[in-house]
Amino acid sequence: MQHINEWMLKALRADMESLQRMPLQWLEFERNNWSPLIKRAIAFMLNGGTFLLCTDSNRRWLQYYILSKLNTLSIQRPYVPIYGLDESLIKLLDSHDYQALQDVLNMSYRSYALWYIGKTDNKIAQFALEISESFLWILDETLEHSFTLSSTDHNLDFKLIQAYRIFEQALFAGICGEFHIENF
Repeated sequence: MQHINEWMLKALRADMESLQRMPLQWLEFERNNWSPLIKRAIAFMLNGGTFLLCTDSNRRWLQYYILSKLNTLSIQRPYVPIYGLDESLIKLLDSHDYQALQDVLNMSYRSYALWYIGKTDNKIAQFALEISESFLWILDETLEHSFTLSSTDHNLDFKLIQAYRIFEQALFAGICGEFHIENF
């Protein structure tokens, strides 16, 4: 049996090797699909829209991560209208009371859409798909106006975090006028 320091060294080196094999340019290869989606999402917000972030159950950790990073007091930049979809609203979806949910959202937001991340086999995804302005990161399906990822990709979590980080950078570059966003 080896000492934990030896085991840790081997594990760290193996992890570093696996990260170096990670195709860091994966999003660059996807940019022809990615860029129009990002541009559409930024234009939606610049035109007064609000995104309600929600995920499937396996990506809930990402929702918490994004919400903990996006509108924090320590970051010196404008707040953006991206909030989590509240559990009470999800319960309305679970009860099949879609009209009540739409009524509440219409009273609460001038213009809203869902930023949904995950598979499409649940009620939240189905509701997100009904809203034409939704910002969709879909797993295992190719849909119009969505970004597609594979749930079996060993690097999926890394890719999701990287996609969020690039989206956040693009969002603030768009807000600050670093590139042109026309209305949709």
